[in-house]
Amino acid sequence: MKLLLQTTIAAALLTGCATPEPTAIPTPGTPIWAAAEAGNRDVVLRHLVAGTEVDTRDERYGASSLHWAAWCGHPDIVELILAAEANVNAINFDGETPLDCATNFSQNEIAAILRKNGGKTADELKAKAAK
Repeated sequence: MKLLLQTTIAAALLTGCATPEPTAIPTPGTPIWAAAEAGNRDVVLRHLVAGTEVDTRDERYGASSLHWAAWCGHPDIVELILAAEANVNAINFDGETPLDCATNFSQNEIAAILRKNGGKTADELKAKAAK
């Protein structure tokens, strides 16, 4: 699935280029999590094509690109990141999952997308682990 996604993204980004087979796709200067926070789909796509680890985290909050997209209300970015096989239940430094972030910021559409893809709250994960 990830290879199919990368191939599709690369084809979309490179359509119209003079060279049919690029020698390298550079990683954008903006971190993937910052692009997800800003809702910058193009930069997120470029990162995924370049092979950036989708679960890369920021240093301050330990938040992944999925956390940031959920916090900031970007459902299209959430779906893109999930398609790239992000950890839907990653925990940030505050002990929150992306679903917690979506719920805390009333991002109901995103919460539904995360739930549909196996997203759980940190409390649900703790309860499951305790069983």
